[in-house]
Amino acid sequence: MTSRSIPVVVLQHFLVVASTVALVLFAFAEVLLAWPVAWWLYVLLALALLLGLLRPVPAGQQRARLLVFALLIAITAGLYRVPWTSRKPFLRDLYSIRVGMNEAQVRQIMDGYIEGTGWPARVPGATQDVQRVIDPMGGGTYATARSAAGDMGVVDSIVFRHSTEAHFNSDWGIVKLQDGRVVDVSFSPD
Repeated sequence: MTSRSIPVVVLQHFLVVASTVALVLFAFAEVLLAWPVAWWLYVLLALALLLGLLRPVPAGQQRARLLVFALLIAITAGLYRVPWTSRKPFLRDLYSIRVGMNEAQVRQIMDGYIEGTGWPARVPGATQDVQRVIDPMGGGTYATARSAAGDMGVVDSIVFRHSTEAHFNSDWGIVKLQDGRVVDVSFSPD
């Protein structure tokens, strides 16, 4: 081993360790927190693993490294593809809505999800039906009013939910409309 190759080996070991830690964190986010990880982060993880595991020698001499790489890619693909909770397909559908779509297109995409906030029109202690709700995660402020169904609605928007389970019942997909067209799509987690 030359002194020049030591930093490369150290870098490769760092990439393997960092990628493994990232894979564990991604699994934690996906499975336990129900928070999907973006596809491009998985691609970066795969590239880091590839750079960390492979050496500049013939493929036959690194068969074990290639098998480990293939196994980690399979695990990574599984984490990305499996809908661990109903939130993942909901977000996939919600974020497929594009600015400029009309209300009918939105409703077609979100068909099968629950429409409405699920909250009462008047929050206990409020003196009027029109209020403001602040999203503590995203920082957005939404004007609210009684919807046609009698629950709290977000003004000039359609709100979709994917679940009535306690830990997801206030996951809101908010599609803001202006003149019958989408102008914004946002997600407010429970």
